[in-house]
Amino acid sequence: MPRINAVSFHEDSSIESICRKVKATGFDSLEVSRPPFYDKLISKGTRRRFAEWAGELEISLYGFDCWVEVEPYTAFDETLADFRKAIDWAADLDLGMIISHDPWAKVNGDRSPRECLEINVDLFRRVADLCQERDLQLTFEPHPDTLSMDNAWAIDFIDSVAEGRPAGSVGISYDLCHYGVGQKDAAIASIGVLGKRILHLHFSDGDKETYALHLPLGDGRIDLDGSIDALKTIRFDGTLTNDLFNYPLLEDGARQNAGPIAEVEKRLGLTKP
Repeated sequence: MPRINAVSFHEDSSIESICRKVKATGFDSLEVSRPPFYDKLISKGTRRRFAEWAGELEISLYGFDCWVEVEPYTAFDETLADFRKAIDWAADLDLGMIISHDPWAKVNGDRSPRECLEINVDLFRRVADLCQERDLQLTFEPHPDTLSMDNAWAIDFIDSVAEGRPAGSVGISYDLCHYGVGQKDAAIASIGVLGKRILHLHFSDGDKETYALHLPLGDGRIDLDGSIDALKTIRFDGTLTNDLFNYPLLEDGARQNAGPIAEVEKRLGLTKP
């Protein structure tokens, strides 16, 4: 069965309740999010016990949507320290992947794309070093208001951070909803442009208008079949998570998505780690 992003249920402050909802709605794997898991699992012991409990519930854990505030221009050292803590936390839970993003437009301010690129490459090469030490992939999720939504900038950024590292250790988390808003009719073509840099998917529908509105499959305007065909063309063999962030009927939406997401995995020939 498929994986869902815990951020879909982040308004529920109980990690037990979230996991039981995940299981009840037909999912058997969870991508962990910062709220509330990071704040609740405050020691190695509690993290170890949670991993054991999730296993008893027959829920596997993979991926950490870490939500570190990326501010490399005025808080470089503080941002790196926050990533170090998040990476150690993810490694304790054997989550396999850190999912982050480059800075928001409001953080970039009036800096040029080239200046932003140089500073962010410096920051994230150090973050990638920390991930590599703990056997974690590092992926970046472009949003409509990040520079990485521009394919040329994203390619320069990813390739610079990944330089000299094992293949598949640094790449992109491609979110269908974000690309549907940020690139609209060019989103499917971008899959071919980004190619093997795409390591992870947030697979959901969207209305191609509303920021971060992740809809159940079939409820929006994204060409899901076209996206799957494009992913098959690049021989995508990474990992996939469903996301329902900002959808108001989360349990109903999750039940609606469980079967279709499993079918998407089957069509792409994916097996969960």
